Amino acid sequence: MRINFSRSVPRPDRGAPLPLTQEGAAIMKTSATTLVARTLLLAAVAGCGGGDTGPVTPPEPPRPATITIEPASATLTYITQSTPFSANVRDQFGSSMAVTVTWSGSDDNVFTVDANGTVTAVGNGTGTLTATTASISATAQVTVQQRASAVGIVSGNNQEALRNEPLPEPLVVQVEDRGGHGVAGLPVVFRPSSESGSASPDSVVTDDQGQASTVWTLGSKFGAQSLTIWAPGGVQNIAAARATSDNPLPDLSVERFLVSRLDPTSLETVDIDARIANNGDGESPDSFAVSLMLDGTTLETIHMAQLQPEDTANITFTAGPFEAGSRKLALQLDPDKEIDEWEKANNLLEASLSVARQEVIGLGQASMVSGTLDEVLHYRIDIETASSEALNVEVSGGEGDPDLFVTYGQRPDNYHKYRCFSGEQPGDAELCQLLPTRVGSYHVAIHAYSTFGPVELKVSVGGIPVDPFNIELVFVDPGTDAQNRVFRDAAERWESVIARDVFDVDFSFSPREAGTCGRGTPAINDVVDDIRMFVRIDSIDGPGTILGRAGPCIARRVPFEAAPDLPGPVVVGVMEFDEDDLPRLEAAGTLVSTITHEMGHVLGFGTMWEDYELIQNPSVGGNPSADTHFTGPLARAAFESAGGRNYRGGASVPLENGGNRGSADSHWRESVFERELMTPFLSAGIEPFSAITIESMADIGYEVDPTVADRYRITGGAPAADQGPVVYLGDDILRMPISVVDRQGRVVRVLRPR
Repeated sequence: MRINFSRSVPRPDRGAPLPLTQEGAAIMKTSATTLVARTLLLAAVAGCGGGDTGPVTPPEPPRPATITIEPASATLTYITQSTPFSANVRDQFGSSMAVTVTWSGSDDNVFTVDANGTVTAVGNGTGTLTATTASISATAQVTVQQRASAVGIVSGNNQEALRNEPLPEPLVVQVEDRGGHGVAGLPVVFRPSSESGSASPDSVVTDDQGQASTVWTLGSKFGAQSLTIWAPGGVQNIAAARATSDNPLPDLSVERFLVSRLDPTSLETVDIDARIANNGDGESPDSFAVSLMLDGTTLETIHMAQLQPEDTANITFTAGPFEAGSRKLALQLDPDKEIDEWEKANNLLEASLSVARQEVIGLGQASMVSGTLDEVLHYRIDIETASSEALNVEVSGGEGDPDLFVTYGQRPDNYHKYRCFSGEQPGDAELCQLLPTRVGSYHVAIHAYSTFGPVELKVSVGGIPVDPFNIELVFVDPGTDAQNRVFRDAAERWESVIARDVFDVDFSFSPREAGTCGRGTPAINDVVDDIRMFVRIDSIDGPGTILGRAGPCIARRVPFEAAPDLPGPVVVGVMEFDEDDLPRLEAAGTLVSTITHEMGHVLGFGTMWEDYELIQNPSVGGNPSADTHFTGPLARAAFESAGGRNYRGGASVPLENGGNRGSADSHWRESVFERELMTPFLSAGIEPFSAITIESMADIGYEVDPTVADRYRITGGAPAADQGPVVYLGDDILRMPISVVDRQGRVVRVLRPR
């Protein structure tokens, strides 16, 4: 048969003919109806062209043929645990089909399943999960088997009974799964600890609620007893009970065992402060022994008086020196175990000591020493005669790199906190000079920055020049010639007090821009030796009120990587004075004392104390009635020598309190010191520059000369005669951030105003 094609085919939507391609074929949008028609047409063409082969069978529509469940099985270990299943349905051609699947379970007592195939555990057992669609289905096995996750104590914990007697109530426990449901059928073991008696029965299988119980008979020891409860899988808990006595008994214990330091040297002793308590219901014996032990050997035994119930008693020991090495110090009550008491485990407290080897070296002696990498060698110098000259400690010769550290008085817990460290003086030798040479003990530490030796360690007094301390004044806004001369006189006074220089800081490596230390201050781009003070005489607030303000703006950093937070002496500071007040101060004869006073603040008096942790009970910040005091040991000794030994008003050295920022916490207390340079009130004439003030500068790291101090005594509140006009230096602390810099002027830390 012949098929005739027209030149165009009408559009189904508009009836217009479609354009033809170059080959004469029409471009058409094909619909399902068109495809069916085209299929029939092609079948007809095939039948006409190649011979008659019969009708063609249409394709078979897809239908569900197989279904599988994933996973094929699952085990749930606690009640209420859920896990999802999924079903995959494929047609007869192997392609996945999106059809509705119905889920069901064989036993609702084992698990339930929702419409999405999520299974939730209900009870122990095994069941079948079925997924169905059309006429086909698949199954998966679901097992619920609880596992123990915790064993809790239901009742019977923390009971009391006479020793060797059963507790009044049974001990009841419950083994729980992860969901908090009881686990039935598990063996539980009850195991009392040593001297804690027995359990009957000692093994019990949990009931339907997961519970098990036993009767606990206490052991023979008094006080706390314990019993461990074990369940399968390593699950455990501990029950506690207390064994009492039909007769009252004491319970002696060491409640405090404080050792003054845990790092003594082989030449040092330690102080021990302990507190003994009786926590029982009976009195102790009339006398009982307390032993101090070292590495298990008794050092000293004392006998304490009777302690009543709930009583305590303090006891002190001094022990040592000890041989170098690791040591165990212990305080043992009733070392022979003669006292019948509640508990003996609390009769002992221990402390671990690390004892460093230390040797004594005398004046004029020399010793050859060597050290391996990072080793620290310790020496002590005992001085019996004071001298105004410097104590010299030198290390020289040999190979390698030793670092030298020297300090006076109590040895700090780290050699980075010693007063003097090597590198402060130029030259090949390591040299520390401390001024003056004081009666007492000096400590020397030599740290092996690299392996060194043998080097010579030598100690002497005097004979080596001491570089003086230099105060450089830079007048940003100068005053009159007479006023400027007073500033220079005050600087010379402080230069006589601070007897040795400190290491230079070279700001050429890290210049500081103009204004770093306040308005009008110039740039800093050179070497500062030893301190630079910017002076500005300008208007502040007119006559009266604020006369002047001063403080540091740059301080040194202790130059060791291991001690980044330790500040050192001030490098740069600022003093500013109100130009309207200087003539009045000159006329009243107080200008010298005022300027000298403010220079002290620039050097660190009252402005760096908190950073050196030398203030106790500050009053500024909400505690105006606090007994604020300075804790520097050298200033405290000078205070007592100047009459402060009879001071009964509080702790020494007393600081101005009251909470007024600018005067409180940064000056000596006026009511105690009265006429003294560094109180917040100055009288006519030149105020005494006391040894207390000088020694306070030593407490913050300067080497000083106390012999240049003015005569001064604490009067105990007796009014001073003819004080004259009083100048109040309140609010004279210049509060600004203090940059802590290394030797090259690089900022490593900023101390913010507090």
